[in-house]
Amino acid sequence: MSNPFIFDADIADLIIRTRSLSDDLARILADGGPSDADLVDAPFLDRFVVVPRMRPALAGIATGHPILGDRRIVSSELFAIDCDAGWARTFSRFYRIGRPAGAARGRDQ
Repeated sequence: MSNPFIFDADIADLIIRTRSLSDDLARILADGGPSDADLVDAPFLDRFVVVPRMRPALAGIATGHPILGDRRIVSSELFAIDCDAGWARTFSRFYRIGRPAGAARGRDQ
């Protein structure tokens, strides 16, 4: 059977990731935000900005990113953010967020 999908991706991984995103967004809607357990291992993103793409994303200085390490990054698509509570959910994961770009100090500083 030929591949019926219009993009080259690991479909099984995409299903897992979209289910995880869907479950997280449902919990955010029901509970008002992520749990402490959701954020305990989340990478920290400081001096962040929301950047325009096909769908908005975050850019900033990451610490503890499981794939990209500690460096300046652009995230996957942004789905939810609460700057006052210090978190964001992108397609791939939760982030703990610090100060926006240009701010004097951040939450974890």
